[in-house]
Amino acid sequence: DRDRDRDRDRDVLRFDLDVLRNVHATYQGARSRIEWKQSPANTPLFVANQNITVAPLMATVDRRPILVRKQLLDDRKTRNVARNGKELGCALSSTTFVSHLKHHDLKKYQQKYGHRHGCEVCFQFSNRKDMTDFLSERQNKAKWMTIETNASTSTKCVKGRATVTSRFGQWQQEEETQGRRFQGFGYPWTVDCLLPNGIPELTCKEISKMQRNIDEGRVDGLLDIRFGTKLVIGWTEGTKRGNYFAVWSQWPWKAVMSHDDDREEIAKKLSMTWNDETSWYVPKSGEELKLAHVEGPGYDQTEYNGKPSIRSIDPQSNSKGGVHVRLLVNLYHYIRNAPGSTHIVAVVDGQAHRSYAYLTEALNTNISLLYRDFWQSLLSEINHANPTDLLPMHEDSSTTSHAFTDMTLMQLLRLRKINILMVPVLTPSPLFEQSVCGGQYQFATYLAARYSADYHVIMFIDGDTSLLEHPQTQPLPSSSSSTQLKRTQQQIYYDRFFSPTHSTQCAGHRYQLIEQYVPPSHDTDEHLLKCTHDLLSHPKKWKFAMKNCHLKEGHIVGRTDAIYAYSVHHPDTL
Repeated sequence: DRDRDRDRDRDVLRFDLDVLRNVHATYQGARSRIEWKQSPANTPLFVANQNITVAPLMATVDRRPILVRKQLLDDRKTRNVARNGKELGCALSSTTFVSHLKHHDLKKYQQKYGHRHGCEVCFQFSNRKDMTDFLSERQNKAKWMTIETNASTSTKCVKGRATVTSRFGQWQQEEETQGRRFQGFGYPWTVDCLLPNGIPELTCKEISKMQRNIDEGRVDGLLDIRFGTKLVIGWTEGTKRGNYFAVWSQWPWKAVMSHDDDREEIAKKLSMTWNDETSWYVPKSGEELKLAHVEGPGYDQTEYNGKPSIRSIDPQSNSKGGVHVRLLVNLYHYIRNAPGSTHIVAVVDGQAHRSYAYLTEALNTNISLLYRDFWQSLLSEINHANPTDLLPMHEDSSTTSHAFTDMTLMQLLRLRKINILMVPVLTPSPLFEQSVCGGQYQFATYLAARYSADYHVIMFIDGDTSLLEHPQTQPLPSSSSSTQLKRTQQQIYYDRFFSPTHSTQCAGHRYQLIEQYVPPSHDTDEHLLKCTHDLLSHPKKWKFAMKNCHLKEGHIVGRTDAIYAYSVHHPDTL
C-alpha cells in the first residue's frame, strides 16, 4: 500500500532523477584544469600564485528551440545537410567555475580570445582500427568538421563551434572592484557548443544511444564518450596584464544526457511565425498553455571558518533544506491562479534529500493546518468552479464549513492538476563559498537549455515571491451573482505572448515587484496570506502599495521558443 501511494504521489511531486544521475557522473568523472599562456611571446611565463580554483559544473544536451531554429536556418544558407533536423548536429551547454573574477578580462574575452575558445566530443575506442574507421566516410559531408586523433589512446575528437558568455560577470566584477560585495568571488562561465550538421553519428540522440550501448555492454569497440570545452580568459592584474590562461573542462557523456535527447522532435514542432498555430510551441488558448514557474537553487546556509557554507544536515535536524520558507504560501496562490501548471524547485545537491523529505511531509499535511483561515473558502470555490478557473481569495467566515477536513495539500494540488518537479543543482563547496546566491547564475542558463522544449512559457522567480493577479481580474465569490473578468496566469500569458488580437509579440517580459519588509512578528504564513488577501480584496490598498511601496523590476517570464537564456532578473533573447 505504501508503494502504491508513493507511485500515485509522483503525479504531484517528482524528483528529477535524470539530473541526479548527471550530477553523480559529473562528480565521478568530470575534470577541469588550467593552462597558462604568455603574451607577447618573448615575455616570461606568468606563474600563477593566486591558487586559482576551477571546477566543472552543470552540463547538458541543449534543448532550446531557438537554438534548433538557428541551426536549421544556418544550415539552409550553406549545404542544407541537416535534413530538416534529422541530422542536426548535437548542441551542448556547460558551465565551469573559475575563481578570482576580479582579475578576469571581461571586456575582451570575445573579440580578443574568441578564436581561442573551443569544444569537442571525443570517442575512445579499444583499438586504433575502429578509431580510424569511425566517421572516415563522413568527413567530406560536413563543411566545417575538424577531427583530431590520439593514436596512443585510440581516441578521435570532433571539434565543435564554441560560444562563451558571462552574463552577469561585469556587474559582479564592478561590485567587487568598488568594494561593495563579492570580495574574492569567482564566476561560472558558460560555454555552448555546436557540432557539425549532416553526420548521423553526431546527433545528440545517436551519441546518447552509443553511451547507453556502452553502459549495457552491447558494444565492444567503443569504450568511452566525453564532452570537452576550452575557455580562454585574459588576466588584468597589475604588471601581469596581457597574460591569459585556458581552462580545459571535460565531462563524461553520462553527465550531459537529458531526459529526451531527440532534437529532431523539437525541429518538427518549431514555429515559423510568432502566432503559428501549426506549431506545438504556439498554444491555441490559455487552457492549452503549458506553464512552469521556476525558483532556486534554494539552500540552507550557515558560516564555517568565516566563509558562507551549506549547512551540514544530520538526521535529527529540522532544516527544510533547499525548500524556501515561503513555498507553501506561494503554492496557495498557484492553486488559485495557475491550475494545471508545473512548479520547478531547484535545490543545491548537498541538501536535495532533506529538501525532498521535507516537501513530501509538507504535502501530506492537512490543508486545515497549513492554511487555517483560508482553506474552507478555497474548497468551497473549487466545488463551484471548473478545473481551469481562476479562484477568488477570501477569508473563512463563521458560516463557512467544509466536510473535507482531512484533505492534504497533495490531494488539493492533484485536484487542481498542479505538479512539482524538484531539480538538484550541482554545487561543490568552492562554488557555494565563492559565488553569488549559491551558484544561481549557472542554473539560469541551464534552465533554458534543459527545460525550454517542454513548456510554452517559463517564469524564473525568487522563492519568496507571491504571484497575484490585479484586483480588477479577481472573480467575485461564487455566492455572488455578479461577473467579472477572470483570467488565470495561463490566460494572461496567452494573451500577452500568443493571442492574435492581444499579443505584444514580445519574447519575454519582466514583472513589477513589490519588495516589502516583513517584521519578525508577522513573518508567518498566516500573516502573509492575510497581507495578500488584503491587497487582492481592497483596490485602494493595491493602489496605495503600487504608489508608495518599493517597486523593482524582476522575475522573468518568456515564451520558450524565443528565449535564449533566463538570466537573473533580465531576459536575454536572440
